[in-house]
Amino acid sequence: MLDIEKIRSETPGCKTKIHFDNAGGSLNPRHVTATVVNYLDREQVIGSYEAAEEAKHLVDNFYTNFSNLLNCNKSEISFIENSTRAWELAIHSINWAPGDQIITGENEYGSNYLGLLHLARRKSLRIVTIPAGEDGLISLNHLEQSINARTKLIALTHIASQRGDIQPAPSIGEIARKHNVLFLLDACQSVGQINLDTKEINCDFLCGSGRKYLRGPRGTGFLFVKSKTLKILEPIFLDLHSATWNDVESYEFAKSARMFECWERNVAAMIGLATAVEYLSTLGVVAVENRIKQLSSSLTAGLSKLKDVNVLEKSNFRSGIVTFTKGGIDATNLKEKLSKVNINISVCKKENARLDLGKESTGDVNRASLHYYNTQQEISRFLQELKKLK
Repeated sequence: MLDIEKIRSETPGCKTKIHFDNAGGSLNPRHVTATVVNYLDREQVIGSYEAAEEAKHLVDNFYTNFSNLLNCNKSEISFIENSTRAWELAIHSINWAPGDQIITGENEYGSNYLGLLHLARRKSLRIVTIPAGEDGLISLNHLEQSINARTKLIALTHIASQRGDIQPAPSIGEIARKHNVLFLLDACQSVGQINLDTKEINCDFLCGSGRKYLRGPRGTGFLFVKSKTLKILEPIFLDLHSATWNDVESYEFAKSARMFECWERNVAAMIGLATAVEYLSTLGVVAVENRIKQLSSSLTAGLSKLKDVNVLEKSNFRSGIVTFTKGGIDATNLKEKLSKVNINISVCKKENARLDLGKESTGDVNRASLHYYNTQQEISRFLQELKKLK
């Protein structure tokens, strides 16, 4: 059982705001921020190289903590500065041939889909987009029927930024294995709020962000790459950390997911993210997941009782992300009005989700994203303030 009062006391932001924008960036625990600041203080006093050497065990904790979180080996984890860059490094490491096919979903994150379009243009690839059914989930039958001899990758987002339905990742992984197709899962919005097991999901790649549900510093992320898959990949960037320069004419990739890393990185932020994952592990991911689902269900029920509010999630597999529209007020104006009463939510723009929101008449939508440190009292206050707005 989570001690919410204690958790909130360790989260300074809870004192001044109702923060329902955790899918954008969550509030850091005090200990995470202190870890980052303490490391930067050491850099100031003894030098950056020296501070990194002194904190080597804390850097190593990053790989240990993530391997425990995702049920994988430490050698399968790499530190990347954000989720989008991790995703890009993964797709560009694959040996593409003209005519190869990529399958994605209509809920795909906008930056990811732009990346696919750019890759397809450069490499003469074909993109197949699988629609979501009436239940908001990718059709598994449609997905499997779309696989052919040229299908090389299934790239899907676990939970979309613009709609909080949870896609059936383990079932998709099973299909990918059956057809010997690579599977890349963007877990940017699911890691930290859902118990993720890379072996159960059976993915080749999994990427995520530190600033969202993991409650880590901004400018941090990670990439998981299955050890078996590492053997067939070629990273597009190398330095003396990701590869060994054997002689003048030859080099060798690192024999782990660190082949995707760069030696120069924000060590303070990396340590901060390792600390955030350790904080999560002390609470228990399952307890966190249950708490978020409870709060999300309460918010959804409350929104559904408001006659001029439309909740957009369609499935029974819902996360802490709840998207909605309110009649008579546009999404940006609503967000700004709530901000004036110290409530943070966000706006998902139609132009950034053209395959999803773009085909509907909803326009821009609002997103309230809850974390375990939020409370029922905050939900009640949010609903009261929302009801006033016109």
